[in-house]
Amino acid sequence: MKRLTLLFVIIGFAVFFSSEIEAQISEDNLYKVNIGDAVKIRVLDHPDLSVVATISSDGSINYPYLGTVYIKGMSVTEIEEELVQKLSEGYVRYPVVTVSMVKSTGRKIYTYGEIRRIGEIPFDDNMTIVRTMSIAGGVSENGRYGKMKVRRKQGKTGEYKDIVESQLDDGVIENKEIEDMMLEPDDILIVERNKTFLIQGEIGSRGRVVLEKRMTVLRALLQSGGVSGNGLYGKIKVRRKQEGKTGDYKDIIESQLDDGVIENKEVEDMLLQPDDILIVERNKTFLIQGEIGSRGRFVLEKGMTVLRALLEAGGVAENGRYGKIKVRRKQEGKTGEYKDIIESQLDDGIIENKEVEDMLLQPDDVLIVEQNETFLIQGEISKRGRFVLEKGMTVLRALLEAGGASENGRYGKIKVRRKQEGKTGEYKDIIESQLDDGIIENKEVEDMLLQPDDILMVERNKTFFIYGEVQGTGKFVLDSDMTVFKAITLAGGFTKWGSGSRVRILRPKDNQPGLETIKVNIDDVLDGDASADMYLKPKDVIVVSTGIF
Repeated sequence: MKRLTLLFVIIGFAVFFSSEIEAQISEDNLYKVNIGDAVKIRVLDHPDLSVVATISSDGSINYPYLGTVYIKGMSVTEIEEELVQKLSEGYVRYPVVTVSMVKSTGRKIYTYGEIRRIGEIPFDDNMTIVRTMSIAGGVSENGRYGKMKVRRKQGKTGEYKDIVESQLDDGVIENKEIEDMMLEPDDILIVERNKTFLIQGEIGSRGRVVLEKRMTVLRALLQSGGVSGNGLYGKIKVRRKQEGKTGDYKDIIESQLDDGVIENKEVEDMLLQPDDILIVERNKTFLIQGEIGSRGRFVLEKGMTVLRALLEAGGVAENGRYGKIKVRRKQEGKTGEYKDIIESQLDDGIIENKEVEDMLLQPDDVLIVEQNETFLIQGEISKRGRFVLEKGMTVLRALLEAGGASENGRYGKIKVRRKQEGKTGEYKDIIESQLDDGIIENKEVEDMLLQPDDILMVERNKTFFIYGEVQGTGKFVLDSDMTVFKAITLAGGFTKWGSGSRVRILRPKDNQPGLETIKVNIDDVLDGDASADMYLKPKDVIVVSTGIF
């Protein structure tokens, strides 16, 4: 009866341990223990006989009561049978023995990839993913933002399959549910290399960058030192590899930069993906040429108008303050061809046309300030030479700015010569007026507006001569209303021998040699006959003869 009761007890405990035994039997029965392996031995109702023993260099373990037991090369089932047999020999009646592997130098786990210790790790009965990673020294720098996964052998075919994976964040497993997952012998723990993206262009630090968790365009920009000086007003864009097209990239998003700040919020917050290329393009520029404080290439900042460009370049130089400002723009589809698209006159450096002043410049525009338009003043005037053609420059204003007519031209003639269109260097007199003591007689001439390259001429005074019996002989200025009587008066009148009835004018003949003699009776003029007097012409010679006594 006692023997039957003991049998039921044994059967009950056998059922109790069956689940654990079944879980290990396939692996443990195939594996033969070796030196350095550790086994856990349990004997039912005999806790003093439940031990963990390591196989020594001679292939044996030291076991209570039994002493040295040789087990090298046995499976766990064979070890159980060996111990049951030995314990039954006078130590324990009907012993129930279970053996399990604690540590196996023959059974291993393998690590591969971006982990500090690559290769074999002895398997034990508490080998979790996180523990295995710790034993292997943790993740290397090149895998801290990569992916961790476990591959497991399937059946008896030797084929491996990925059974679990998780992203790493600075070397930490993101998926906490798999951290404590138990590994099995021959599992392969792989840490993949960090995913990366590229940064190119005008940025503090170019090159390949680790794609950390939630890497936005803005964060990438900041971590790379921000935009360099040559890109502060350029463009930022993201290029992405196209699926199914080897090496084929496409621009997927872009934004203008304003002093290094991304204008488009959508671009700023965009999450980068593996192998993306973040590009910061060089500043767009425009050119300033001509009569300006600072010429050269300038950055096309946001809102760059013609006026702002003019001010940033130091304003108009002296030689351009009354010139012209214009914008030349590159023509689409025509390599290197530019065309003037807008212009305005300058008045003392101020742009006259408001539309031109507020015009927004575009990349590669050329802003030109042309030299002042000028005109020339020649002849009998205080200051000759080339003058700036300021706004509203009339003949009178030009005459005054040049200091007025000189003494030799105060009774001469003023006229304007103008270049003829389509005729290189050919000029023509277009208007003239007599001067009277330096005053322009013709109002139309006085108010006439000058044009570029006009020539303002002040001719020398016209003259006449007096000879004979007058107080002062010689050359005299020919006023506009100079008569013979007035001329004799200017000469101081007759001498005591001079005769009013014997006055002649010697006048050069038109377009032929010789002189014409014209008699003038001043006595008749003195008697009140105004018609007897005569107006003089240039180069006339008045001859006053002696009277007959």
